[in-house]
Amino acid sequence: MSGSFLPWWRAGVVAPLILSASAYASAPEVTGEVASGVWSSNRMLDDQHAVSSNRAKLKLDWQASESLQLNSEVWALSSPERLDEKREDAGVNELYVKSSETVCAPALGKKLVMWGRADGINPTDQISPSNYRRLTPETTDQRTGNWGLHLDCEVGAGKLQMHVLDRFQFNDVPLEKTPGVVFREQDPDVRPTVAMKYDVLGSDADWSVSVIDGHDLFPTFAVRSATPEGITLGQHATRMRMIGSDFTIVRGEMAYRGEIAWVDFEQSSDPTVARRQPYTSAIGGAEWYIGDRETVSLQGFWRHLRSVSSLSNDPLLAQVQAAQALISNELDRDQYGITLRYAKPLFDSKADLDLFAVWTEPRNDWMLRGRLKYALTDSWRVSTGFDIFRGPQDSFLGHLRTNSLTFVEASYIW
Repeated sequence: MSGSFLPWWRAGVVAPLILSASAYASAPEVTGEVASGVWSSNRMLDDQHAVSSNRAKLKLDWQASESLQLNSEVWALSSPERLDEKREDAGVNELYVKSSETVCAPALGKKLVMWGRADGINPTDQISPSNYRRLTPETTDQRTGNWGLHLDCEVGAGKLQMHVLDRFQFNDVPLEKTPGVVFREQDPDVRPTVAMKYDVLGSDADWSVSVIDGHDLFPTFAVRSATPEGITLGQHATRMRMIGSDFTIVRGEMAYRGEIAWVDFEQSSDPTVARRQPYTSAIGGAEWYIGDRETVSLQGFWRHLRSVSSLSNDPLLAQVQAAQALISNELDRDQYGITLRYAKPLFDSKADLDLFAVWTEPRNDWMLRGRLKYALTDSWRVSTGFDIFRGPQDSFLGHLRTNSLTFVEASYIW
């Protein structure tokens, strides 16, 4: 990680808080959640069964003065999600100070940034990383923020978001253990990421145009060493540029959504680093509101690799390239499919049912995810659900088959 952020981060956060103490407006608002659950499997591709998972998060919102706001969210857990097999971990999801009365409402610190208006698959959402190994009912609890400067400027009919991000963190992806292969995780020290999005909320339609100049969140495999005893793989941050757009149009009981992203990669000159495939990804469809309770969403998607690298003549590098294509979904020149979601409140809105399915071609792999949340009281919740992955072992969803699971989790919220 880059250390250039620390001096101006400390000055930018501590000084305004001290100066605003005399103009204190309200007491801090503290909320949190403690959860404990049993899962039939983990998300580590190791086929373990009957796994326990315990997690907690604490959120602080403090309006320090009329114009200055401090937000933070910290977490701790005991759960199998690390490659070093340690269960205990803790960290910070968000920690930033925001001046709402200043031009462009600058926020300084670690802030979660999520883009995209499509349902479930968002090609433009490529700023804040995800931990796909984490055992949580909600995918939003797998996300973490980015350190940097975040601006939100009023421009014309919309808002211009600008993010200058000083530190980079990879997605944590499931990796199958292979005899003789050691994988080293280390977030790199790379040039800052710059991301901009012009977002318009209109009476007829909501839409945005976005640009990112940074690095791909999915790690690129790199051979660090090779001996007769085995090989060591590391993570390389591949330079990435994205141009994207999305929209939502509401007409009566229907909402039409669409999203598209054009992504280009700058390949490493090191032959031991896997090649990445530039692509265009698009998704679009409709969501039906049935009465005031049920919703059904149907979307079609397409992903096109604009170029495909040939496999190396070196057997080792060819295997590394094949593994890279599998984890980053760069297997086929054209991939297409559909998504389907059904959601409905139950038991006088004390419970929520959500079913989400994805089916893709040309490899005929698919997934089905189900969630049922029930509010026992205002504070106590019970969640249960399942994830099912199927398809050929050499397909993006099929290779996650051992991560199929069921779970039940109890949580206390305050």
